[in-house]
Order: sequence, then C-alpha cells, then structure tokens
Amino acid sequence: MEITTIDTASVAERDRLDFWRSTVCDQFVTLDVRPAAGSDVRGRVTAVSMADTQLRKIAAGAHHFERTTRQVRTADEDYFQIALARKGRTLVAQDGREAVIGPGDFVLYDSARPFRFVTAGDFEYSVCLFPTRLLPLTRAELTAATAVRFDGRSGVGAMVPPLLAALHRLDAESLPPASRTAIMQSIGDVYVALVRSRVDPASSPNLHLLRAQAYIDEHLSDPALTPAQIAAACAISVSYLHKLFSETDTSVGAYVRERRLQACFAELARPDCAALTVGAIGARWGLPDSAHFSRAFRARFGVSPSAHRARSVG
Repeated sequence: MEITTIDTASVAERDRLDFWRSTVCDQFVTLDVRPAAGSDVRGRVTAVSMADTQLRKIAAGAHHFERTTRQVRTADEDYFQIALARKGRTLVAQDGREAVIGPGDFVLYDSARPFRFVTAGDFEYSVCLFPTRLLPLTRAELTAATAVRFDGRSGVGAMVPPLLAALHRLDAESLPPASRTAIMQSIGDVYVALVRSRVDPASSPNLHLLRAQAYIDEHLSDPALTPAQIAAACAISVSYLHKLFSETDTSVGAYVRERRLQACFAELARPDCAALTVGAIGARWGLPDSAHFSRAFRARFGVSPSAHRARSVG
C-alpha cells in the first residue's frame, strides 16, 4: 500500500495557496479551502489507499473548510467520513448540528451534504473516507450521526484511534485480496457500530419492525417474498408494515433488496464460494434473474458482481 506525502514546502511560496487547495480537494473531496494565513499557507497531507477506502493525515494552520451544495451535486462518489483530531480544536457543522472536537475526539460527516470545519489554530487530523454505497445504513441513520462528538478514549469510540493507526501502517498490497476485502468489511462494521450507538433509547425501533426485519432476514432466499407474507407472519396489517418502514426512511421493498444485495456482496468475496457462479449466488439470495441482479448490484455498489468477485478473491 503506497504512502504518498504532499507538502507545501515542496513548491515556491507564490504557488502554495493554489497547490494546497488543489491537494486538499484531490485527496479528500471538493470543497472551499480558506487558510487563515492566505498565500503563506503551510500544510501537509499523507495519503494511503486500500481498495475503496481512503486514509489521510492532514496537518496545517488555522483553516475554514466548507463543502457547498453545488459541490455536492457534482460529486462522482459519496463518502461517509471519520475525522479524528490529533491536535488543535475544530468546530464541525452539518445537518443543523455543531460539535467541537479536540485531541482524541472525532466526528462523522457525510460528503453527500454540505458541511463546515473551522479550526481554532494549528490542527492535525486522521481521516477515513469510506464509500457510503457500501454501508447498510439508511439516510436517516447517517444523518442522525453527523456532527456529533465521539470520545475516542472510551466506549465504542475507543475502537477508532487504534484502527486508523493500524491502517496507516498496514501494507495492504502484501495481503491476499480476500484479506483486503475482509478488512474493508470490518471498517464498514465499525462505521455501523458508531452510527447505531447514537440511537436514542426513547426512539428505539418498534418491536413489530424488529420482528418484520428478522422475518425478512430469515426468508431472503424466497424470491416470492411479499409485504403481505411478511405482515401476516408478524400479525400486522400490510398498511401498518409499510408505515413502520417509512418511519425509518426506507420501504419494505428497498429493505429486502438491500439485505439481499449485501448478502451477495459478502458471499461473492468468500473464497469458499468460488465454485458457485454469480447467478447461483444471486439466486440463493432471492435474486434469480441474473440480468436484473447484475444491474441492481452495479447500481448499488458501482461495480459488477463479477468484477467485485475478481477484485476480492483474485
């Protein structure tokens, strides 16, 4: 896994501001970069990539970073990101909330919506950019977790600092493709744990919803699974079933499709499933139409089932 370091000290002072702005946008996402020092900016970015996960370290003086609606609309890829503060204090704003983080704290933020970072002085962050399309989370769940301070020294947040430190040192190129895929899945699991740790107990899922989700998970292989069947198994009406899912910012059909595609995504990456055809894996998870499965998989993950398998298991 190649490590790239980009430093403003490598260019003439008159070129540093443009160089720095270009570097930040290239290595993170496109956004407005306004250093307090103006053209006298000093900054450094260390970049590491592993499959679809991007790991970055950034250090500079006081800054104002802002991602605008226009920049969101022109993006090719959306990332759900962790920013872990190593030095300095920063105000982070997104989705109508503000959080202030200092060394050892971190926030989650989403490149699919505008956000703002304002640092109080010199700062250092470790940042993980993970493709949102690979997370089995609803828009409502993602939105509820942004711009909230996590303590990286306790609770579920304590997983993040050692994980990012280990990933920055990992020589991913020396690992088999299946190992890299497993690491990617583990990173995604950490994101899910962080997001769902923010759930307010007062707004915990309805028991009927939990039963419906459990029934769906047990019957994903049935291509004829219908809302009527699910509702009957849970002793509720179809209209109430749809209401339960709509309150989680999704639909019954979308939930079923997501769970099936996630199952296929995981199974295609498993070496012990290499003897199964792509079509067979789709069929065993309730997607028997190979063409439809391939289109849905590509739309969800940005890659075909065959390409994902080749990249994962070699």
